[in-house]
Amino acid sequence: MKNILRNPPIGRLENIGFKTLEVRTEKELRASFLNQPLMPYIGAKLSAISPRKACIEVAYERSITQQHGLFHGGISGAIADNAAGFAAMTLMGKDKEPLTIEFKINFLNIADGERLIAEAEILQGGRSIFHGESKVYTIKNENRILTASALVTIKATSKVSETLF
Repeated sequence: MKNILRNPPIGRLENIGFKTLEVRTEKELRASFLNQPLMPYIGAKLSAISPRKACIEVAYERSITQQHGLFHGGISGAIADNAAGFAAMTLMGKDKEPLTIEFKINFLNIADGERLIAEAEILQGGRSIFHGESKVYTIKNENRILTASALVTIKATSKVSETLF
C-alpha cells in the first residue's frame, strides 16, 4: 500500500491500495477557497497550496481587530482552521469535503503586525480523518512572530453543492 501522505501530486490519480483517488487540481482548490463568503469578507487569500500544506494570509484592516487594535483572535482561529481544512482537502478525493470536528488553539503572542499568515500541515491522515497543525504568524516590520498554534482534526465528508444562495 502506497502512503498518500508522502507527496501526492495535486490533480493526479494516486493509488491508495485498492482504490484510485482523483484529487483536486490547484485551480479547483483555489476556486473552492473563493467560494466561501467569510474568507473574501475578511480579506484572506490562499497564498500557497501543495500536497498536505496550505497557507492563508490576511492583511491588517481595522474592521477585523479587537478593541485594542490587534488582530481579533477569531481571525487567527478562522485562518488557522481554514488552512488546515485546505491542507487536508489536497489529500481527499473530489467527492469529499473537509469538515473540522475538533479544534484547539493556543495564543502565544499578540498579533499586532501588518498581516497574519496561517501555515498548516497535515501530520497524519487516513481515508476519513486527518490531523493537522496550523501555526499563525504576524508580520511586523519584516519580522515573523509566532502568535498562535492550533491542532485541528478534520473529517472527510460527502461533498455538498458549493453553489452560493
